[in-house]
Amino acid sequence: MKRLFLLMAMFVPVMAGLGVYSWWESKNQQEVVEQKITPSASSVVDMGDYRLFKPAKLLNKFTLNSGTSSFSNDLLLGKWTFVMFGYTHCPDICPTTLTRAKGVYQQLKNIAPVQIMFVSADPLRDDAKRLTQYVGYFDKEFIGATANHDKLFPFAQNLLLPYGIIAKKTSEDYAVSHSASIALINPQGKLHAHFKPIHNVGEVPIVDMNLMADSFNDIVAKTALN
Repeated sequence: MKRLFLLMAMFVPVMAGLGVYSWWESKNQQEVVEQKITPSASSVVDMGDYRLFKPAKLLNKFTLNSGTSSFSNDLLLGKWTFVMFGYTHCPDICPTTLTRAKGVYQQLKNIAPVQIMFVSADPLRDDAKRLTQYVGYFDKEFIGATANHDKLFPFAQNLLLPYGIIAKKTSEDYAVSHSASIALINPQGKLHAHFKPIHNVGEVPIVDMNLMADSFNDIVAKTALN
C-alpha cells in the first residue's frame, strides 16, 4: 500500500518521527491549532475548562461504521453525546481517557440522557470487531465507530477534532496524532462545546472528568432555561 499522508495537514503539519502527541505538548500550541479551525458561523466562548459554541454548530450529514450497524446524525437526537477521537493502539491518552470517562459515566447519566462515543482515526487497523471489543472493555454501553478517511476526515473537521497519520500497511507499528479534547453534541445534533485537556509538563494531556461532569451539569441547566 502506498504511503498514506493523512489528512489534516491543512491545519497541522505531520512529519514522520514525531511523537504521537507532539501536537498537543503545550497548551499554547493547541490553542493556535484550534484558533485556525474555529468556525466563523459560531462564536467561541472560553468558559475555563471548556469552550462553548454560541450558537451551537450545525453538523453536516455523516455516516460512520459502528459494529455491525452504522452511526449517523439521527442517532445523535434526543441525547447529549460526548465524542473523543483516538485509536486502539494508543499507549496512553485513549485508555486513560476512557477509564476516567467510565468513572463519571453514571454521574453524567444522572444529569441527562447521554452517550459516549469513541471514534477511531485508524480504520486501517481498527476494524469493527476490534473496535467493539476495545470500547466494550471500558463499558458495554460505550459506542465505537470509524470510517474510511474520505468520510472520517469531514466528520473530524466538522467537530474541530484534528487527527493525522502516516501509515504504510496494517501490520506496521505507527502512531496516530489526534486531539485530546472531547466534543459535546447536544440533543439537537449540534456541536455545543469542547472540553479541554489539562496540560502539565511531563504529563499526558487528559480532560479532567470531574470538571467535565460539573460543567456538563451547568450546561444542561442553562440549556433548560433557554
